[in-house]
Amino acid sequence: MRRNDLRSTCWLILIAGVLLICRQCGITCADEARPPAPATPITLIDSAIRIAADDVRPHVQFLASPELKGRGPEGKPAAREYIIAHFEKLGLKPLFDGDFLQPLPGQVDENGNPTYVGANIGAYLPADNAAGAKEWIVLNAHYDHLGIRNGRIYPGADDNASSMSMLLETARQLANLKQRPQRNIAFVAFDLEEQLLWGSRWFVAHPPCEPEQIKFCMTADLLGRSLGNLPMRTVFIMGTERTPEFRKYLTAANPSGSLELGFLGADMVGTRSDYGPFRDQEIPFLFFSTGEHPDYHTPNDTPDKIDYEKLAEISTIMARLCAHLGELPEVPTWKSPDPTDPIDAKTMNRVTEALLKADDTGKIQLSGFHRTFVSQLQSKTGGAMRRGRISAEERVWLIRASQFLLISVF
Repeated sequence: MRRNDLRSTCWLILIAGVLLICRQCGITCADEARPPAPATPITLIDSAIRIAADDVRPHVQFLASPELKGRGPEGKPAAREYIIAHFEKLGLKPLFDGDFLQPLPGQVDENGNPTYVGANIGAYLPADNAAGAKEWIVLNAHYDHLGIRNGRIYPGADDNASSMSMLLETARQLANLKQRPQRNIAFVAFDLEEQLLWGSRWFVAHPPCEPEQIKFCMTADLLGRSLGNLPMRTVFIMGTERTPEFRKYLTAANPSGSLELGFLGADMVGTRSDYGPFRDQEIPFLFFSTGEHPDYHTPNDTPDKIDYEKLAEISTIMARLCAHLGELPEVPTWKSPDPTDPIDAKTMNRVTEALLKADDTGKIQLSGFHRTFVSQLQSKTGGAMRRGRISAEERVWLIRASQFLLISVF
């Protein structure tokens, strides 16, 4: 099936689902708003940790340079050398039985010998005590990209040199702390994310520790742009539906009031990156992304288009939270989501607001149908926000509507 035919089919299916759910539930609940939860003081967020634009820029410029050939098969060896050299300079320990590399097996050759199609890269900062050495926090991003296709380089500046710069600078910040964390912090650069998450799936199936010792996973993918090039200084964060207490930690870690934190449930967008294999094992996780844009998976995803100030602020949040996870007396455990939590509605309301404003100013052009659909989505999410809760039927509708929006507009 051609790509355009597939997209058209997806639109029709999602439209039908959205309209059916809308007729069935009416989306007219009028529950009373819940009182806000009392504020909890945050004492462990290290505000001294701060990553600057000039810290992350050189990593993006190198990893997305023409010399690395899009970090496909021809360019990945140079990327691996760069990442490992950074880990070694920081004095981090190899993660995989004394090696920084975890080979990823392919099919056996004609003689029955194993072959390898890639390699994950990992290092870790050891815990400061024996008890903590049995617990792991895994910070990760993928370093592979699409390489060269039809003679053109796909640089992958945002996808995913941006997140790799976050990982490398977070490693530097934590390695330079005066005191080591109370848990092991692993820094993992996954390979073959662009091929069905092969690197992270292999890692979760063959971890460097006992599986139950992995207490938390933080994943980043596309951190340097904006969803659909909308004028939003927003980072979308998925996973807090399983650990809602992290919302206050994330807010406390935010270095700037101008950076918006858009919380979404992972079910709103499905499996989009390397957090998927961790989530499938019910390992608490957070996934950070600024969203797809017109240059996603094209040769135009270049370093000059990265918003380095925004990337640095997001990197600061992740570094502070990673340090915080290393010091918490107990890491929050996997919980069932609250089905009435309207946090997704709040984020989608903000997205639709930005879409409508961009359409009004001519920065984008919505069709009449899409304008009506986006307006309806904004109205219904606004109602859920005012009530302070969302019904089960509304949430099903919101998921379908958001997926349709992502497919048909962004």
